[in-house]
Amino acid sequence: MFELERGENLGAALNNTLSDISSDVSVKSSASDLLALALVMSVARCGDLRVPLRLGRIDATEAGPLGVPEAHTDLNATRKAFEKAGFNQEDMITLVACGHTLGSVHSVDHPEIVSGEVAAENIAQFDTTADKFDPIVVTEYLNNTTTNPLIINANDTLNSDKRVFGADGNATMIKLKDPAVYKTQCEDVFERMLDLVPAAVTLSDPLQPVDIKPYIDTHQLKGNDSIELIGRIRIRTTTTPPIDPSDLIVTLSYLDRNGRRSNASIPTTIGTFQGGSSFGYLGENFNWFEFKTTMPASSGISAFDVVLTSHSSGAVTTFDNSGTGGYAINPYILFQETNSCLEAENNFNGTLTVVAAVHKSKLQSNSAPQLKLVRRVPLPRSFIPKLETESIPLESASAETGEFAYYKMMVPLGVASWRTSFDIEIGEGAAAGKLEFQDTSELLGATCATLD
Repeated sequence: MFELERGENLGAALNNTLSDISSDVSVKSSASDLLALALVMSVARCGDLRVPLRLGRIDATEAGPLGVPEAHTDLNATRKAFEKAGFNQEDMITLVACGHTLGSVHSVDHPEIVSGEVAAENIAQFDTTADKFDPIVVTEYLNNTTTNPLIINANDTLNSDKRVFGADGNATMIKLKDPAVYKTQCEDVFERMLDLVPAAVTLSDPLQPVDIKPYIDTHQLKGNDSIELIGRIRIRTTTTPPIDPSDLIVTLSYLDRNGRRSNASIPTTIGTFQGGSSFGYLGENFNWFEFKTTMPASSGISAFDVVLTSHSSGAVTTFDNSGTGGYAINPYILFQETNSCLEAENNFNGTLTVVAAVHKSKLQSNSAPQLKLVRRVPLPRSFIPKLETESIPLESASAETGEFAYYKMMVPLGVASWRTSFDIEIGEGAAAGKLEFQDTSELLGATCATLD
């Protein structure tokens, strides 16, 4: 993102991609992780490739060295650039053959490569199946039927694909014309390319679709000393054997604030949006179950298990978050979404109001709750913002219930940070508590309700 004005990165495509992902960059998802995700999902969708996705990349803070190979770069310099990144000649050929099965060259960026009128609609594709991830780019090259502009250009200096593909006398390309070989080799080089990170960076294990994924939408104090809990449970149904969602009874068995199992369970109903179903990576199917309940503020909720019961067989399966004691909910810090809002004063500035209810057992006389607000700071000539975390003490709202005290803060917020996140922290050491990654985007345009 610091190199987009270089000649080696001409065109709107890179800017457009960074613009597409910029709003999703957060303290939990770096731009580089989002780009990796984009590649993994696109090749899965276009060619059924399985490229493992690991997370943990750290975004660069300055430009790297020059040297991305261009159409006019000679073969020896191109080979050295790939070797510097850890790829040998066969890898180089494979990466280019895999990368150029999709996409095209734009005449507005490279009129020296694309013949005809310089216009946005005048593009030259690498093969005749530009919307499919397949080895046609290879077979058309080998059959001498290609229209790839980096192979058939009248100026041979610009025929970079021709030089790369033929670097070993076509030995690698002949192997890659087999669709099965092409698929597995592309999966391999893409995985290695994505996992090429600095030595100080440790990536996660490959992500896998999880069977159960809870989402807590609301956890806040309501009137009459009660707590409102609203959320959804996503259930993967393309398991072995597959799950029939119409045969499921889904309930939550929960622990109170003191870790005691409640005698009551929380019922769910199948979601209403799109019939309660969604589709994901590599044909995975999911069904959604929703819940909305209240419970006494004196007991609260600290964790829950998801219990699936079969209508037909009566079989019961309990998911306890892999034996960790259930899916945790912070019982001591509640974000009062109803009492919070983000008011836009004009097109550039607004005021964020955050109200939290903190359990009195967590309050210390010398320690106020802290709002850890992530500000999205625009950078010159970059779509990706710099993320800066600001610590702001919350102030007493001079309101309380039997169990909780309310805290409040109003803070100016520029338009770049209208979609951001914050944490709420209280205390230190073993007694510390944290409510993480609260989203501000749902607060825009809302009205702050007064405290009861």
